[in-house]
Amino acid sequence: MNLFKKISWVIPALVMSTALFAESQDVSNYCDPCPKEPPECDPCYEKSRNKPYEQGYEICEGALPKAYNAPARIDICDGWDTFVTASFIYWEILTDQTDLGIVHFNTVTPNEFEVVKFGTSYEPGFKVGFGTHFFSSDDWDLYVQYTRLHEIENTSYNPDGKLGIFHRTWSMLGSNTYDLVNITGTIKASQKFDLDKIDLELGRSYYVGKNLTLRPFIGGSGHWVDVNYQEEFTYSSTLRNDFFKNDSWAVGPRFGIGSNWIFYEGFRLFGYGAFSLLYTENDVSGNGEENITTYTVTKVERNILRDVEELMIGLGWGSYFWSDKWHCDLSVAYEAQRYSHTNYMAQVAQMRNMDSGGDISSNLVKPGDSFLHGLTLTARIDF
Repeated sequence: MNLFKKISWVIPALVMSTALFAESQDVSNYCDPCPKEPPECDPCYEKSRNKPYEQGYEICEGALPKAYNAPARIDICDGWDTFVTASFIYWEILTDQTDLGIVHFNTVTPNEFEVVKFGTSYEPGFKVGFGTHFFSSDDWDLYVQYTRLHEIENTSYNPDGKLGIFHRTWSMLGSNTYDLVNITGTIKASQKFDLDKIDLELGRSYYVGKNLTLRPFIGGSGHWVDVNYQEEFTYSSTLRNDFFKNDSWAVGPRFGIGSNWIFYEGFRLFGYGAFSLLYTENDVSGNGEENITTYTVTKVERNILRDVEELMIGLGWGSYFWSDKWHCDLSVAYEAQRYSHTNYMAQVAQMRNMDSGGDISSNLVKPGDSFLHGLTLTARIDF
């Protein structure tokens, strides 16, 4: 009898334990955060499936509080939250006060004047950059970029068969007027322009609308701009050769803002603007030969504040990959930049330039600026 009572208690207990074990197994399977596929647990895969929006891209109404500028940076899962950029640039360099001179055709009525301009073309260059994000600093990022653009341009003017007077811009000795019939061959000019630039940005990307993000930034900039100009021709069997150079370095604060308007499946229109005010040192010197007389312009140092303006507008596309562990972005843009007071060479020539009456020129103008513009192709990878 006692054995029967014990068995009657044991059997229900076993049944209840089995049921509870089976139920616990079902709950465990249901709450398993990892899906059956892929077989290995990948928290980034689950996170990418469950998040309400892709950070850095368009969002739906009500996804975020409207009163808070929520972060819009690219958000990588289980990565270094670091990114690299590489750009191919194809830019034209335009510089003030590099024209060769003006030709006065005084044998026709009415008299005609032709400006002998210095020709330019587009040249290739590149940019490379590196950036990282700060989790503990409200999603700010730090970015540094190096830009390199070096070019040599050549221009020539052929006066053969023309009657008139050539008035030179670049002249240091004697008169600056030359009869075209006494010029042998062509008038040649060349310019070498080297730009090496480093920019540092501390910025933060945030939403200001469903499809619009902004990234204001502040930082610093430094660059080296080395320019030289040479002009030569033969007049009355005598060589005229003038060489000037303006080497400068600059450093100072820089700030600006970037914007993205995401309009369809990762495609976006973007704009970018920056302004720098830089302490600059210009070293100007030169040498040459005119009228069988050689000369040297002793180096002169000019310290100024140089302003630099940068504008860019373009089209881009980006996307997350591999459960948000990687992000890739491609863009094409038109970019323009201005660098003030890069050409003191022409001013030196103007200070000594003489008119036909032998008087020192009084129409001194400010130093010339440099303008860069053209195509920029950029690739960015976040990891």
